[in-house]
Amino acid sequence: FGELAMSGCGAYAKVEGFAFLPITSFTSAITTFVGQNLGAEEFDRAKKGARFGILCSLLIAEGIGVITHVFSPVFIGAFCDSQEAIAFGVDKARICALFFCLLAFSHAVASVCRGAGKAFVPMTIMLVFWCVVRIAYITTVMHFIHDIQYIYWAYPITWSLSSIVYFLYYHFS
Repeated sequence: FGELAMSGCGAYAKVEGFAFLPITSFTSAITTFVGQNLGAEEFDRAKKGARFGILCSLLIAEGIGVITHVFSPVFIGAFCDSQEAIAFGVDKARICALFFCLLAFSHAVASVCRGAGKAFVPMTIMLVFWCVVRIAYITTVMHFIHDIQYIYWAYPITWSLSSIVYFLYYHFS
């Protein structure tokens, strides 16, 4: 899609990296909290902490997503000068940022699983959806429609799919 698209998407990736740091920190704490409480056989406390951590992650991520969505031209403009490149980054932000809650949900439930000693589950879910399905989707769609917007949608789509699987795993296992 050219150097302007690369520049804009690279700038957005930096913004997303900064925006998602609080969630990454919060979900790391969930892993430790759940693991320690399960180790101490405080099962109710681990469940309550997991629910609280998931809810807080969702709310914080969506708040950050709204801020990123609204102020994306300013944030992306901090990393590149070209208005055309900024437009690519803003387009990606406007598609992805409001779905940060799904990304946070996946990270939070994955952290609960890791804290419970089930690290294989999140590894498998993320590998399947964030790698295999995402690449298959992009490869298939780009074969028929050569539009970068469809690549941007790969992220919320795969976040949604992984969130559905995590929801089912969390509630039925």
